[in-house]
Amino acid sequence: MKRTIIIAAAIVYCTFASAQKAETIESFIGTSHEPEWYARQIEAWQKKVDADSKDEWAWRNLFRATNYHEMFTTGYGDEDKSPSADIIKKMEKAIPDSYALNLCKGRYCLRSDSAAMRGDNIYRAIELMPEEVCAEDVNYLACRLWSIDPENQKVGELFRQAYRMKYYPTRIMHYNMNMLRSMQHGALYFANGDVLLGPMKMMQDALEERTDVTVIPISYFHSPNYLQALFRKLGIKPKTFDVQNYGNQYGEDWYKHFEADIIMYLIKESKRPTYFSTDILSQTILDKDSIYMHNVREVYHLEYLAEPDLVYDSWVTSQQLDLNHVTLLSHLVSKFRKKGEVEQADRLHDILRLTVERSRIFADEQTKKAYMEDFEKEVKQ
Repeated sequence: MKRTIIIAAAIVYCTFASAQKAETIESFIGTSHEPEWYARQIEAWQKKVDADSKDEWAWRNLFRATNYHEMFTTGYGDEDKSPSADIIKKMEKAIPDSYALNLCKGRYCLRSDSAAMRGDNIYRAIELMPEEVCAEDVNYLACRLWSIDPENQKVGELFRQAYRMKYYPTRIMHYNMNMLRSMQHGALYFANGDVLLGPMKMMQDALEERTDVTVIPISYFHSPNYLQALFRKLGIKPKTFDVQNYGNQYGEDWYKHFEADIIMYLIKESKRPTYFSTDILSQTILDKDSIYMHNVREVYHLEYLAEPDLVYDSWVTSQQLDLNHVTLLSHLVSKFRKKGEVEQADRLHDILRLTVERSRIFADEQTKKAYMEDFEKEVKQ
């Protein structure tokens, strides 16, 4: 009996110790956790901070854990009165004017901090950036500087550094390389944010791949500096889009009209071929099916979808990107057959079918089977 109690106590202790182990808080885009996990990480990193109040890495992770826990539970309320705000205020006292503080202020601005609201802390974080820095933070600073000061030469330097550090998994880079290569010369490509466009921008800066394409995160439209720089880059007449007027006219949906009007102005004035990310419900001026069929024949490298995973392709979103090909291209199988291009139809069908079979994002085999049945119906239409 005594031995059983000792073993049980040991198990409880090991479980507790494991639960309290401090781990690097990474972007939920690559590695997502339940709110309870972030709550345990708050406790673990708080102990690190308590042990050494000058430990910037501990503060950085304590803030990230707190920020994500807040985001996934209560959401963000008053920017000056929240758990995230409390961590920022404590950092200001413990590690003033530090790299970690300025980095975290970029992710969460106190409404009362006008300098942080302007993005001044991004410049300071870049200036104070240590040699030992994680790739995610380098990529984040590159994206933030791109949004507030797109013509700054350090934008390219930071994206090149993040590329050397292999921030994005190879599957995501392959996917974005295909996207870039498929566009017409001088094209505009719109997507909802830098999470989608970071890899493209990185390849343009690090590899000089298709630098003629202008990749445009529409979330950056809310940065006057970015918008004016974009007008200059495209050689079109600057125009003011008054946020207040949109708010007065459209209420809660103001930003949809605001962004749509800017997109249409850019297309009209630049007269460039235009492409949209699949998450933007806009109508392009191009024949998408014809372009996709051309890309499948001559541009896209799709065979990598049949290759086994590389060990560092650990992001969940990599698998989701694979299925994007199925969603976007499956209807082309029947179109190739109708045009008599049987070889292309068979090639595309085999690659997409294997993509579904290999995917690990389905909750169970029944869900995968249903998805496969829908796929086979699509290719036969």
